[in-house]
Amino acid sequence: MKILHLSTTDIQGGAARGAFWLHKALRQQGIDSSMFVDRKYSDDETVLSATGPIARVGRRIRARLDRVPLARYQLTQDSFWSIGWVPHPIEHVVRRIDPDIVHLHWIGDGFLPITALRNLGYPIVWTLRDMWSFTGGCHYTAGCDRYRLGCGACPQLRSNNPRDLSARLWQCKARTWSGLDLWLVPISSWLADCARASTLFGDHPIEVIPNGVDTRRFRTYDMAEARVHWDLPQDRQIILFGGIDPVRDPRKGFAPLVDSLKRLASDGWAERAMLVVFGAQPNGHQADCGIPARFVGHISNDDDLARLCAAADVMAAPSLQEAFGKTLIEAMACGTPVVAFNIGGPVDIVNHRENGYLAAPGDTDDFAAGLAWCLDAEERAKVLASRARMAAEEQFDIAVIAARYRELYRRILARLP
Repeated sequence: MKILHLSTTDIQGGAARGAFWLHKALRQQGIDSSMFVDRKYSDDETVLSATGPIARVGRRIRARLDRVPLARYQLTQDSFWSIGWVPHPIEHVVRRIDPDIVHLHWIGDGFLPITALRNLGYPIVWTLRDMWSFTGGCHYTAGCDRYRLGCGACPQLRSNNPRDLSARLWQCKARTWSGLDLWLVPISSWLADCARASTLFGDHPIEVIPNGVDTRRFRTYDMAEARVHWDLPQDRQIILFGGIDPVRDPRKGFAPLVDSLKRLASDGWAERAMLVVFGAQPNGHQADCGIPARFVGHISNDDDLARLCAAADVMAAPSLQEAFGKTLIEAMACGTPVVAFNIGGPVDIVNHRENGYLAAPGDTDDFAAGLAWCLDAEERAKVLASRARMAAEEQFDIAVIAARYRELYRRILARLP
């Protein structure tokens, strides 16, 4: 069984790391797995990428050209788009490797054009890590449901035109991908429901397989030692929040988190708790949230991130729209319970009042109550930590996830002559 994974990057970003970990876990289970990426950051020899100055210049040009069609629109603050129109000779790479199955992951930022899927010539498994595959270009819809019938008059483009860029891209996907040997694997039940609601994917099989975490790397540490490693106080209870640019991205929910922390402070936690933010620098974002806050910046090392998770008493995940939430399972693998809103991907991860707390969607008072509930009782905190770790091991360990993909590959190949 020979699998080729295609991803924009290998270890840069949560989606890329998820793909890379799966690739490595498959190899450990005896699968002939390789990975081709547009931008390689690891030194892993099983990850392939075009090299040399021409390739580097080509990548930059494709990424910039991919955004050219957006120039005529005034995008909203919550817009994150990929177009997928710039040609890429990926089919030559795929044919040279000649896999049994091509496995797509996150392919935005000018990596693969929409038309490339038609030319690959192999069965395709596509892990859906956001909403782009079934929208007219946005990676998250911010609550818009126009993708169900074909987009157009896109709110993120500030457009009233039913034949705008979003509609044209949606129709291009529908024409190009119709009839493809395509198996869709959303990483959460919520994302699967969204994909099924889109008429674009009505005829393709859809099967949920969540993200995985390396529970040998993301593991429990002694909390006191983890805090020494990060120079964090021992006498405060630490609320962790973070991700990729989590403060400036409205979808990540920093604004409702600040409201919740102010509520905590008014309930007497100002002298007892502390907020720690990773993935962002202060840069004027260190808003008054009622409790002390420390910004530790971007973390590129998984071992450092694991120790930071282990140093926290609770992970705050106030995302307003989230396909899964990889940081949640990373925290839980380190024995840290999670508080999230009861929407999207976190619903598949957090068991309410068992290994964390699911607050009513958008209710910052309930979110504050969830944080307090996780922090308030020492004995309950120990139980929560144990259950969080157990859930990570049993449901989200990367070896478990790789075995599910291996079975999916087997079923796909079994039907071929």
